[in-house]
Amino acid sequence: MFGSRPRHGKDYGDDFFKESRMSFGDHLDELRTRMWRAIKGLAFCLVIGFALDALGDALGQKWLGVGKPMLKIITDPVESQVKEFYHERTERVRKSTEEARKNEDQGKISQFNEVRARIPVKALADTFDLKPVNPEQTHVECTLELHAAGVYLANNDGEYVTDSRQYLTGLGVMEAFWVYMKVSLLCGVILACPWIFGQMWAFIGAGLYPHEKKLVHVYMPFSIFLFLGGCLLCQFMVLPRAVEAMLSFYRWINVDPDLRLNEWLGFALVMPLVFGVAFQTPLVMLFFNRIGIFTWQVYLQKWRYAIFTLAVLAAVLTPSTDVISMLWLFVPTMALYMLGILICYMLPPPKNLFGDLMGAPEEEEVAV
Repeated sequence: MFGSRPRHGKDYGDDFFKESRMSFGDHLDELRTRMWRAIKGLAFCLVIGFALDALGDALGQKWLGVGKPMLKIITDPVESQVKEFYHERTERVRKSTEEARKNEDQGKISQFNEVRARIPVKALADTFDLKPVNPEQTHVECTLELHAAGVYLANNDGEYVTDSRQYLTGLGVMEAFWVYMKVSLLCGVILACPWIFGQMWAFIGAGLYPHEKKLVHVYMPFSIFLFLGGCLLCQFMVLPRAVEAMLSFYRWINVDPDLRLNEWLGFALVMPLVFGVAFQTPLVMLFFNRIGIFTWQVYLQKWRYAIFTLAVLAAVLTPSTDVISMLWLFVPTMALYMLGILICYMLPPPKNLFGDLMGAPEEEEVAV
């Protein structure tokens, strides 16, 4: 913006931005206009999301909506893992009960609970082919003795089969509302991102040379692809494994997990973003290669330092404390580092990157 910049051997004239020159106040007005347009686009997408959520709930279609289906996708990894955590406990109780019956361990199989029951007479008559003594009697009141372990197993099996229990809890009155609003806002930003990025590009692109705009157009799709790839890998591969690893500590110290919805949301939103940013490694390497700071030979020679640096960053950036999540971030990032070396080897920097700076006359500074 201030003074001349390297032009990669391209001559755009002494005052390339003559027709688009703006004062500082005009820049602020343009920025405010673009920001308001971006906010309006975001608000429009939020309203559409709220309407689709309400319509899907009214029609009983769980897939129809924006924020509510996305909340289901975000909570599924922890819900499924905690569900399996309690199911494994149920199976252990079932196995120990069967072993107690085989060994005739009266301490475990002789515990019964008395339950008052009211049985329909018609059901008894039809089942045992009996004739009621009193035709006007509709029910028979009795006391049933149920095996304590059987009641526990039947209750847990029912919850597991019907999927009626929710394993994420909320402790505040407003917690569910704010969680839904956060997810809806996130979905609104994702839906409106083409419009938002368009407004940002309209403001920033006006101050770039054509060859710089071309670089953005070339590398931006790859950046988006790598970011989405990292987010999807984290959501569907890493998060379930991370929850399973963390729940193993609950199993080890024999404590029941009681996970909060709001805390899990913060964890589940940060992890994909970390993976998406980490997957930009090849593009960052290519950027430094193209501007002449590092060559592919330097990247290859410093691979040991790269392993150490990426391992430390993976351990620091992952919100969870388990080694599984750290490895899930470190291994793909290291593979992308090696891919970056290959890309830098195939795409060396241009020889006239900064022009003939040695002995070349000083360019006249151009104020923009």
